[in-house]
Amino acid sequence: MDGRISPKFLHCGPGYGGSCFPKDTLALSRIGRDSGEEMLVVEAAIKANHKQKTRMITKIINNMNGVSNKTIAILGLSFKPETDDMRDAPSIDIIKGLIESGAKIRTFCPKGMVEAQWRLADSAKDIYYAKDEYDASASADAIVLITEWNQFRGLDLIELKKNMQGSFFFDLRNVFSRSREIRRLFNYFAVGQKS
Repeated sequence: MDGRISPKFLHCGPGYGGSCFPKDTLALSRIGRDSGEEMLVVEAAIKANHKQKTRMITKIINNMNGVSNKTIAILGLSFKPETDDMRDAPSIDIIKGLIESGAKIRTFCPKGMVEAQWRLADSAKDIYYAKDEYDASASADAIVLITEWNQFRGLDLIELKKNMQGSFFFDLRNVFSRSREIRRLFNYFAVGQKS
């Protein structure tokens, strides 16, 4: 019933990030080990979070039959909406995993662009930072929605599709999971959906 941990925070996603929870779970696990006690639930959460990020990369690559020489538009970089905080953001691992598999990235985030540029500096030659979500989608083979910013909830899906050369849409926050239009326009994949 506590509003800070209520069901509104328990949604499908590509993994958790931020400055607190990842650090706190690692610290709790370490305290347990130092005290001779296994923290099985906490350690399972840490492993599951890492696995979820890896699963998202695999989901994209497998459904696109590889991403080598393909352009992926990433929408949302910060670990949650309404912040520029990218500490342990799932977008970092997902972008790096896609680049390692040969993809080129076009990305936009309402607040995370500046922080992303230094956190992803080692991948700079493979990333284009767009002026908005429609610029990010230009000639893209796929859209990957990572952070559920309100402005992404109101995307003009027809305009987005017109900009693209492909038709894949990976909704890692299930923002459009009830939309019929998105399934008509795109080869749509949500979290929890097979593949």
